[in-house]
Amino acid sequence: MKITKDSEFYRNCPECDNTLYYLNKRNLQRAENNNSVCRNCRKMPDSLKQTLSEYWKGKKRLNYPKTKKNTVKSKWFRDCPMCNKVIYYSGNWHRKDAEIKNTICNSCATYKYKKSWEYRIKDEHIQQMRATKAGYDTFEEYMKDLPEKKKYHREVWRITYQQDLESFDNYHKRGRCGVEGAYQIDHIISIDEGYKKNISSEIIGGISNLQMLKWKDNLLKSNK
Repeated sequence: MKITKDSEFYRNCPECDNTLYYLNKRNLQRAENNNSVCRNCRKMPDSLKQTLSEYWKGKKRLNYPKTKKNTVKSKWFRDCPMCNKVIYYSGNWHRKDAEIKNTICNSCATYKYKKSWEYRIKDEHIQQMRATKAGYDTFEEYMKDLPEKKKYHREVWRITYQQDLESFDNYHKRGRCGVEGAYQIDHIISIDEGYKKNISSEIIGGISNLQMLKWKDNLLKSNK
């Protein structure tokens, strides 16, 4: 997401007093704690540049290729204690460690430790991650500071995705702007207009207010 001057999170550079804008509250707090300065103020001094240049003159920094060792059918293996499936390891140390800890294969761990998607990520986890990313301790605090217009937008899209969107003819052609032949979901009465006129989010996000438009037409409509 691009940071613009419309961001509500900002502070002044401690050295040149220029205004610095931040994407969220967490980034702002981190900058304040570290007493960060702007890019112009943290430029490397010419004396240090010359020292580094002299240090690296005539030297080469090797770029070693990143390789992942294939452990399939290696000489270090053992049987899974639960299903007797053969588990291969990249080294003898890893195999011994697995024996000591009595580890099981990934398939058995999925069921034993409830690692499937339905157990791993729930709505409350997503809400907490969203709040933490924005710099809040709880989702309630995050929603309290969230602008009403943004809450309205999110509620409309939540209701929109609950509709039978696959019933539209060109739904399978959904795509981003610039993709040839791509269509996009469009609200006939726009979300901004619905917010200004205080129209219920259920109406704006309802199936009767939705249509599929080519991305160019949708872009022209939103720019009006």
